Amino acid sequence: MAFQFQIGEISRFFDVPASTLRYWEDMGVLNPLKDHENHYREYTIEDLMTISDIIFYKNLGLSLKQIRGMESATPGQHNRLFKEKLSELEEQQKLLQERMEKLRCHMKAIQMMDELRQNPYRETDIDTDCVVSFDLIERDKLRQYIDNPYLYSRVQHSVHPEKEQRGLTIPADLTGQFPDSQILWKKQSNRYLVFLMKEEIADGFPNDLQKHLLHIQSGYKTGAMISRFLLCAQEDGKVFDFYKTFVEILG
Repeated sequence: MAFQFQIGEISRFFDVPASTLRYWEDMGVLNPLKDHENHYREYTIEDLMTISDIIFYKNLGLSLKQIRGMESATPGQHNRLFKEKLSELEEQQKLLQERMEKLRCHMKAIQMMDELRQNPYRETDIDTDCVVSFDLIERDKLRQYIDNPYLYSRVQHSVHPEKEQRGLTIPADLTGQFPDSQILWKKQSNRYLVFLMKEEIADGFPNDLQKHLLHIQSGYKTGAMISRFLLCAQEDGKVFDFYKTFVEILG
């Protein structure tokens, strides 16, 4: 006895919408019989196998066009197709890993904000060696910033904090790639106090840097200040850029 199934039964059995089954038919990967009187589709056991194969290959990431040619392909053609798909998936995996790492870095920046709030003005070494100038029209540097916004840094001196330069942090072994005219700051000391500085996104860009600086200078002689971008977010109804700011301790 031949088993025959209606499209609704097949849809429920495979958890595949009836519209998808009809689309597969239109694309030539599925060819159920049709009743001569009512023109209803009638699926057989062989169709169940075909649908199973379609789902298998789709789960591998193959297109319907590729699936349609599977039966007429030679073993060598199968192998080449699977190699291409594997290479494509490996590239996708690499991109996903990069995105995951960037998300972890972003979450780490948020965690850093909490730590700086809870423990401000702790003494530490600075986490950068050099800051070079950064202009938005410099394409290579802009790409570096897009890849990692934490590279964006502000260079000031505690004696004249109003004089501000903006740049990107780079490791010490890359400083030779930049002319001296682009180097805004180089690490000279290992003693810094660190705190969370926030600057409002509003006219004049008011920030709380001076408040922190006055507190530190009540007990220390200070030098350079490096502020590294952490996050732009809302707080108390206002939007702020938040920075991890290092103040050099002299003497």
